[in-house]
Amino acid sequence: MLAYLFSLTRILFKKLLLICCLFVPIFASAHPHSWVDTNTYINSNDTHITSLYMTWTFDQETSEYMLQGEDTSAEHIEKTLQRLAEGVVNNMYNEHYFTYFYANESPVRFKAARYPQLIRKQDKLILSFEIPLSKPVVFSQNNFKLFIYDPTYYVDMSWLNEQEMQVSEQIAKRCKGNILAAGASQGERDYVLALAADVAPDDGLGERFSQQYELLCN
Repeated sequence: MLAYLFSLTRILFKKLLLICCLFVPIFASAHPHSWVDTNTYINSNDTHITSLYMTWTFDQETSEYMLQGEDTSAEHIEKTLQRLAEGVVNNMYNEHYFTYFYANESPVRFKAARYPQLIRKQDKLILSFEIPLSKPVVFSQNNFKLFIYDPTYYVDMSWLNEQEMQVSEQIAKRCKGNILAAGASQGERDYVLALAADVAPDDGLGERFSQQYELLCN
């Protein structure tokens, strides 16, 4: 049941919101309610982008909630974390893994994610998985955009710095990347800070508060 609740679907975010309000009352009337630090590696062969490798670090309160009611004994923690990892990643399939990748403004499709893994580092959980592209995309002479966000903005998903966005050696020789700040206006920021905890989800919020990774290739 816990793995389903934490599938990172829209249902998850609504339920997670209520729990986070109990943990952190100061955020009870504001978005976001949970934080994920993202790290992304764009993988390739000599000519084509082949996959995106994700490493997501959950905040302390969210990490604690994920493990509530689970067997975290030394004997069973490894199996528990692997089961949770598989549940989270499998249930993100219909949400496109909250990842939106474009080649010259055209959306790039994904295959099912693989190699899910969840580890515990101090008081935080770290989820990693790989998203293969449905069809490898030539990177030479093309431009790319990458976004990672929860559409409702219940969860903030961000690269903390430029080092959290990495590319293969082959891509680095031909392309230049840059993280662009979210384009939300001050009015939109004030709006989300004033949102009540029980407000209906707004699927347009996340995109407006999302960073953008721009990759320009020659």
